[in-house]
Order: sequence, then C-alpha cells, then structure tokens
Amino acid sequence: MKFQTILIFILLSIIGCKPNNTADQPSDDLKVQGTPEIAKVSEQLEKDPANPQLYALRGQLFYDGQEYQAAIGDFNAAIQLDSTNLDYYHLLADAYFDSNQSQPALDALQKVVDKDSTRLNTLLKMSEMQMILKQHEASLSTTDLILQQRPRHPEAFYLAGLNFEQMGDTARAVLAFQTTVEENADHINAYRKLGYHFDHLDKKIALKYFDNALRIDSTDMDALIGKAWYYHQRNKFPLAKKFYEKATQFHPYNPRLHLNNGILHLEMKDNETAYKKFDLAVNIDAGYGVAYFYRAMSGEFLKKEVNEVVNDYRQAAVLMNDPSRAAEALERLGAQ
Repeated sequence: MKFQTILIFILLSIIGCKPNNTADQPSDDLKVQGTPEIAKVSEQLEKDPANPQLYALRGQLFYDGQEYQAAIGDFNAAIQLDSTNLDYYHLLADAYFDSNQSQPALDALQKVVDKDSTRLNTLLKMSEMQMILKQHEASLSTTDLILQQRPRHPEAFYLAGLNFEQMGDTARAVLAFQTTVEENADHINAYRKLGYHFDHLDKKIALKYFDNALRIDSTDMDALIGKAWYYHQRNKFPLAKKFYEKATQFHPYNPRLHLNNGILHLEMKDNETAYKKFDLAVNIDAGYGVAYFYRAMSGEFLKKEVNEVVNDYRQAAVLMNDPSRAAEALERLGAQ
C-alpha cells in the first residue's frame, strides 16, 4: 500500500441517490477544479451523475494526487450507488489508511469480509494494515483465515513472519519466511529477511539467502548491503568493499551506502577515501547527522582545518539522536 498535485475541489451532487453532505462525501455546491483529467471526469459526471464508475475513477485521480478527503468522498459516493462492487471498498480503505484514518480503513475492509469471506486479497490487505498498526494478534488471526482456505499461501506466511518479527519471536518469524520461499521461490522480500536474520544468528547460510534475492534482482540494494555488511562485520574487507561498490553503482544517491562504505575504509586505515565517502553522504542528505560525525572523525585523522572539523561535530551534535559522542569530541577539541 503506496502519490502531488494540489487540487481545489468540490464534488457534484448525485441525482436520484444523493448522499448526505459530510466530510467523507462530495459537496454539492461547488465545481471541481484541478488536473485536466479530473476536470474531464467531472464533466462526464455532469452528464451522468449516477454513474458509480465515474466517481471511482475521479476518486482514484484524487488519491493519486494525495487529496485523500476528496478521494474518500468519491469512493463513498460510488459505494452508495453500487454497494455490490467490493473493489470500491478496497479503494476507500486505501484512502482512509493513507490519510491516517486507520479504523475507518479497517471497517471498510471488514464490510467486504462480511459480504464475502473468500476474497483472499481483502484478507491480505486487512492483515497487512493490522500488522502496520501493530495489531499483531488480529493480523495473525486474519492470516489464519487465509490459511484455512489456502493452507500454503506464501503471502499469508510472509505476513505472519512480519508479525512474529515485530513481536520479537525470531524463531517463528524465520520458519514463516522459510515457508514463504518454499511456496514462492521468487519472493525477494522473504529472502532478504532470511538473510538478515541468519546473519544476526551468525550463520553462513545468510549468504545463500542474499544470493537468492540477487538472483531475482541483481541490483537489489538491501541484498547487496546485506551481503556487504555480512563480510564487513567479519573483517573480510575486500569482499565487503566489492559489494558496497557494486551497490553504489546501482544506487549512487543512497547516503547509507556511502556511510557504510566510509566506515569500512576507516577500518581499512584509508582515511582519504573514507572522508570522500562521508562527504558524499552529507551532500546527498544534509540532515544525516552520523555522516557529519564520521566526516569530522576522518577529517581529524587527515589533519583538516580545526574549524572545519568542529563545524562537522557541531552539526552531528544537533542532528544525531544521541549527541554524546559529538559532544565529547567538541570538548576534547576545546570547542562548545
């Protein structure tokens, strides 16, 4: 579930099935203005105001422009005109959810389940929303409903794994992710998860899972970083460098990549390259406090101007969640 146009809108009335004028429904008295696509659909609604498909279409256009309240109004209008089209409830749920109205989103999906409990896509969406909202027991109950109908459904196992992971039950999370890839050999997200979990468990099989993710997408950033980090923390620096550089080729504007690569070069005593990597990270993300800290540290090793180093430590102290290390460095340098 994933949208920028500022729209000035008011929706048209429905002839013969007019909804109440609330915050979740179209307004009757002004005319929609905005994108040409919205204007076109609005003109069609003037001619055919009882057409639910047109409301759904315009609602989708509003949704894509992140005008969620307008989208909610149109999707509700579509449902009032045709409550049998369960896809409209899905659209409404997305609009509610993305406008931070989680309970109405779940209510919309529950209405679909009440009408047809065999719709696996609805159950998957509901379980995902519940998981995001940290309603883990409810989410797992929903995955159970899916597995009752499809006992080996890979996405249900993946969602169960995410819930177990967030609940701190690593063993059950790993089992769920392993079942996911047994049932879907191309589930890249599950391979990534297994790679990271087995890395934390200090198991070499982590590399196999990262390699499976890269088999599916050789440019996948998380798998490349995961593999680089596996070698990095085991002091296999040449291999770590190889995969950091490969990841950087495909994702040159990811500051975390440059930060990790810089730290690797610090550990390799290559302070010049490290400084350049941290400098790249800062230039990509001016709010990346930890990158300022490491740029200052490598700057000290390179005997950069004191003011330059101090300024970086000051930036780090302001931007980092834990400013203590930067504050200690400033005190050591006699700076405030």
